[in-house]
Amino acid sequence: MKTTTTPAAPPALWRQRSYLLWLASDTGSALGIAIHSFVIPLIALFITNSPAQAGIIGALGMIGRMLGTLPGGVIADRYNRRKLMMLGSCLGLVIGLVLALAAASNHLHFGTLLGLHLLMSVRNGLFASTSDAALKDLLPETQLGSALAANQGRDAVVTLAGGPLGGVLLSLSNTVVMLVIAAVHALATLAAKFMVLPTHLTQVAPASREADVSQKAAKPGWFRAFVSESAQGMSWLWRRGDLRMLLIVSVIVNLGSNAAISSTVFALQQRGESAATIGLVSASIGGGLLLGSFAAPSLIKHVPSGALACGGLLLVAGSQWVLAFVEPIAAICVVLGFALCAAPAINAGIGGYFMAAVPTELLGRATSASALMSMGALPLAPLIAGFGFPFWGWTGLQILCASITTFACILALKNRPLRTIPKPVDWAQRAAAYAVLEKTRLPHTE
Repeated sequence: MKTTTTPAAPPALWRQRSYLLWLASDTGSALGIAIHSFVIPLIALFITNSPAQAGIIGALGMIGRMLGTLPGGVIADRYNRRKLMMLGSCLGLVIGLVLALAAASNHLHFGTLLGLHLLMSVRNGLFASTSDAALKDLLPETQLGSALAANQGRDAVVTLAGGPLGGVLLSLSNTVVMLVIAAVHALATLAAKFMVLPTHLTQVAPASREADVSQKAAKPGWFRAFVSESAQGMSWLWRRGDLRMLLIVSVIVNLGSNAAISSTVFALQQRGESAATIGLVSASIGGGLLLGSFAAPSLIKHVPSGALACGGLLLVAGSQWVLAFVEPIAAICVVLGFALCAAPAINAGIGGYFMAAVPTELLGRATSASALMSMGALPLAPLIAGFGFPFWGWTGLQILCASITTFACILALKNRPLRTIPKPVDWAQRAAAYAVLEKTRLPHTE
């Protein structure tokens, strides 16, 4: 009875074997995705010598990821999340090996690259929400904030390493870089294999979920039920007044910032910069994220998350306006790095509030819906860069991207529910208040 009423404090994150294995698996997968995302646009430019065709490959890849996102959320809520992490990493390994084989046999042309990149992107969408949902399974709520802040630092290191590593590997050969992508996914598979979820999740929940899946699959309308489940996360988020505008702003700011980054990569390649130099520019983004991750824990504790988000958006937009008028490599690196300094604190604060607000049984679908909304306009980013650069040049294209991000800032500043998201100590109370408000409104909306 004593242990139930006064539970012992959980061990530190770095003393929890399953968390460390989760982190290793998630990091391996993230590094594979980072290298793949960096080298594919460059390989597309090298083999086609066409920014437009490279933009098409990038856009279709993003569409593929979007198409896999909502079904992936349903899968993450139905099945054993550890096994799903293994399956996703294993598929990344296989696709990486096929890409390496195509490169080694000189069959890596526009069609092959498009098809395999599309497969990898669909894989990314299907399994993107699984890892985050598994993290909430592994840790108590009191440690989620610390884990998310640590993840932001990890993401910064991955971003910092992904570009230069991809550039160096690409300078060796296309085959080598694809083999490395396959290798890091293999390591992610092994780490997930030895990860242990809590007993009540590995024995009871998956059994009941899989039994429920079997019953639904036996019914004639199982596909309709699957589609209905996929939509539940989106409809739940859309009804929440504290989260709805956050999703809209995410779509717009992701379009503006990603279009700016894609435009930078395309412009540098077109003016003859080497893959290693472009990797250095990509590393500057990771450098900004890494610096920001050091300040993130303190900022999350002392600054309300809504104010932090609005301030960070203003920083990104202002930096993009400056980017439009600088062209030296060193200046581009400084501006991009400065733009991303606030991102770790914003992501940890908003992400922590999101996880506090979403019920565990809905987390996979809600995370997928949020990711889908965030990625909603991303297929336009490489198209804007690929087709816009020949017409508008560096300055005109970057001004367009900065204008898009500025519009997102205006929406965020005008929206009170987003602007007033509190500090972590008040997340649960704030989320509960909006949940009660939604319940009182729900009967009137039916």
